Amino acid sequence: MEDTTQFAPAERSANEEIRRENQLVSSNQDFAALFGAMTGIGGVINKNRQIVYANKELLDLLGLKSLEPILGKRPGEFIGCIHSGENTSGCGTSLACAYCGAVNSILESQRTGSKAVRETMVSAVVDGKHKSWDLNIISSPVKFDGEDFYILILQDISEEKRRHALERIFFHDLLNSVGALNGMLTLLKEESDTGEIRDLISLSELISRNIIDEILMHRQLRDAENGELKACPGNYFTVEILRSAIGKIEFHESGKGKKIEVSPDSVNIEFETDRILLERVLVNLLKNALEATDPNGTIYSGVRVEGSRVVFWVKNSGYMPPAVQHQLFQRSFSTKGSGRGLGTYSIRLLTENYLEGKVSFSSSESEGTVFMVSLNLKFGEDKK
Repeated sequence: MEDTTQFAPAERSANEEIRRENQLVSSNQDFAALFGAMTGIGGVINKNRQIVYANKELLDLLGLKSLEPILGKRPGEFIGCIHSGENTSGCGTSLACAYCGAVNSILESQRTGSKAVRETMVSAVVDGKHKSWDLNIISSPVKFDGEDFYILILQDISEEKRRHALERIFFHDLLNSVGALNGMLTLLKEESDTGEIRDLISLSELISRNIIDEILMHRQLRDAENGELKACPGNYFTVEILRSAIGKIEFHESGKGKKIEVSPDSVNIEFETDRILLERVLVNLLKNALEATDPNGTIYSGVRVEGSRVVFWVKNSGYMPPAVQHQLFQRSFSTKGSGRGLGTYSIRLLTENYLEGKVSFSSSESEGTVFMVSLNLKFGEDKK
């Protein structure tokens, strides 16, 4: 099969060459002792970005007893990056790889002949579950018997990034809601009309529920990342859940002056799901669409049935450029500034790890952007 690439060189070393390189590196006892004493996750790759040597920490991270299962694989392939199989030539050769800090750090160190350091966000599938890593990647050139290799160090900064992002988003959203509640209470104190007072109290109650909901959302996301979340399925109607989610978001800061329309051909059918988690997903979809919509604009939503699956969709008129599309579901990526960016990440995490569903999207300048969440009509169907 012909090597193809949309970014980094596609050429690979043959198995015999990989084993020779492995023997060359591992037989250097001084290097093996030094590398084995090093604290951190590391390996050695050849000029074609294929691994030929790894320390115990890297093998432990991957749950391996020996290098054999990953010998000759590229970083994205042995980590399980979701983009590593998008091109037949593997890791580093798809369009998404142009935005990867790992492959770029390797290419930079190859080009300059010196150490290169980059941060990268990796979305992977491990044991059928989506997992995200934030990594600091260090690529350093080294020679063995005159041949070029590269020491690759992976520093896991996921906890630091996750904590920072969660705190920033949590406080941002919570302050917005508390500020709105404070404004309502100020108006209530100054109001004398009985009807207006009743309306202000109702709005205050709604905002206070939103505050509780924000707190619960971040607790759920923490539990989901830790694998501690449990789905509790029940029978519900599709349009009822969609309208409930709309009710939770329509008074949010992002929805001011904007409209949400439900498609009249939406199918209202009973199905089995975890309502709380699905509403969380739909609220995030709606929130993201509202944030991408101009003032006085309208977003659209609906439900359709495709065979044995139900599909919820949310559409806005905005267009996401390729650079955004390729990084969209990564935990720390955001178009809204530093410390944001958990919306689409949490949508995929909850949908695919806990609701047994799939998330997809399409985006074009002519049609706008549509996000779709596809779920089984019967919860647990995939496990049968």
